[in-house]
Amino acid sequence: MALEIENSVADHLPSVVKEALSKMPPEKQSQFVEDYKRKSKSFGLMLALAIFFPIQLFLLGKTGLGVAYLLTAGGCGIWWIVEIFLTKGRVNSFNEDLARTLMRDMKIMS
Repeated sequence: MALEIENSVADHLPSVVKEALSKMPPEKQSQFVEDYKRKSKSFGLMLALAIFFPIQLFLLGKTGLGVAYLLTAGGCGIWWIVEIFLTKGRVNSFNEDLARTLMRDMKIMS
């Protein structure tokens, strides 16, 4: 079997997930892509939230950091500036973890 998913999705997946997906039938691949698209986070949206309404840490599963961020008012603005640069890495990490979790759950359910 071959990997039959969109390049825009495949570019963001870890190689381990791509390899496991290529061994699955097309209907399972499309189910994975549908779940991934529904649950993954957009870098642009998370960056906009980081700049204007800093709740991105909560949405990315970093609740403790989010509370600390809000309690310190973004480290008096310093943490706010740093967070703008860290958001891309946090989003990529979240989406990669999501892809691995979805793949693991699909294997368990099979």
